[in-house]
Amino acid sequence: MHAPDSSNPKQAFADLLNEHHRALFAFVYSLVHNHADAEDVYQQAALTMWRKFDDFQIGTSFSAWAAQVVRNTARDWLKAKRRRAASFSDDFIDAVQSAYVSRSPEHYAAKSDALEACVGKLSSRDRDLLAMFYAPARDVIQIASVTRRSVDAVYQAMSRIRKSLAHCIQRRLAAEG
Repeated sequence: MHAPDSSNPKQAFADLLNEHHRALFAFVYSLVHNHADAEDVYQQAALTMWRKFDDFQIGTSFSAWAAQVVRNTARDWLKAKRRRAASFSDDFIDAVQSAYVSRSPEHYAAKSDALEACVGKLSSRDRDLLAMFYAPARDVIQIASVTRRSVDAVYQAMSRIRKSLAHCIQRRLAAEG
């Protein structure tokens, strides 16, 4: 991590956004719960941050500033999608934002690295199921057909895989201190 070059605002923005990308995307995803939607919201937030970057004070917390932009962008997106069954209150979004801001980019990088290592330890069958399940255009009925399992069995297998990954990540992060 290095201090952004305040003499070149375009480069400073690119450096800060790159440094905080994983954490900001994780924050967006935690709010919208869909990878494609999270990509759309993240891109919109990044454009908004670019347009408003002159308002950001170099040397202050980019995480906090960016989280506020992401929060507002996600809130507006969720309001536009109110017809969905599950939408979140502003209080919930505020709570998720507080949790995000309290973590450093290194925290998210460590979790991402641990996840990658733990996925690598899964059997090829479980990795394939995981990839199918989290593909952007997933269809659980199609996954069940391809894997010759019932839909319920796919969900049960995914639950087992998620628990296994969560335990593995916790062990790795605890071992790293």
